[in-house]
Amino acid sequence: MRELFEILNENIKKHDEIIIMTHARPDLDGMGSSLALYKIISSMKKKCFIVSPKEKLYRSLDKAMKLLSENDINFEFRSEDDILNNKFNKPLLVVLDTQKTELVESEKVLDLIDDKIVIDHHIGSLDSIDDTIYKYSDANKSSIVEVMAEYLNYLDLKIEPLIMTVLLSGMVVDTSSFNIKTTARTFDMASYLARNGADFVIIQDLLKEPREEMVQRYSFISNSVEVVPDVLMCKMDDKIHGNVDIALLAKELLKFEDIKASFAIGRLSQSIVGVSARSMGNVNVGEIMEKIGGGGHLTDAAAQIKGKSVDEVAKDLEKVIKDVIK
Repeated sequence: MRELFEILNENIKKHDEIIIMTHARPDLDGMGSSLALYKIISSMKKKCFIVSPKEKLYRSLDKAMKLLSENDINFEFRSEDDILNNKFNKPLLVVLDTQKTELVESEKVLDLIDDKIVIDHHIGSLDSIDDTIYKYSDANKSSIVEVMAEYLNYLDLKIEPLIMTVLLSGMVVDTSSFNIKTTARTFDMASYLARNGADFVIIQDLLKEPREEMVQRYSFISNSVEVVPDVLMCKMDDKIHGNVDIALLAKELLKFEDIKASFAIGRLSQSIVGVSARSMGNVNVGEIMEKIGGGGHLTDAAAQIKGKSVDEVAKDLEKVIKDVIK
């Protein structure tokens, strides 16, 4: 990772302005990492700002942003229109937590800036952002929070404990409370965040859910089907959901007794359907996701399919599951 950090340092220093952007409908990982990078860039005395989310923030992220504001920890955000209508001098765009063109907060901003660095922890695809100065993609990382924690540690930079708290909350969500997609380094970085002020009591409060959201999730779960013995598949409705919603549904399905693998399907945008897959290690969900255009690991994988309905993706996925698990 030293190469990534050296390239970031070099490019931050030689650009006059740095724009930070994560995926649309940002979560605690994507936006938390953006906040940490903002602090890092500001410490280097460089002008930077974050592309404003167009849609309403997820509940936990909204609570986190309000808590930061109440404690006078503020960040500069700019809307897509404001960015497009201003002239910049040697800007650098850093994209966090996605490498898919169609999932960024603003494709127009992506097209506007020539110099780009992409940092992601998801499996790449044919429609990934390729015209970059540098692309870092490591599917073995639990989250981009883990990468930003490494960067802070590398720089020996101290930032506000509340930001550390937001970072650790993103890691908790992406690892399902450290039950999946973790390595020894994930725990090292979680420990680093805790040592530097991350507060688990605040994290618990940030991650509490309203009753109605849990009820809706369990309404989807109640309609899940056992595609083959010990493997559950669940379809959401045709509304647009976030990666977090779909992943959380897959994680919940895996909690049922005797279930070895789970698959959740939901719409990420008008043109993209997302699939989140989890397993206890008995079923290679990475192999299954590869067969429908995605990828991942033995226990944690995903796919994003363009131009199909939720029902069509579910039908394709069911066939693949039955072919692979005989």
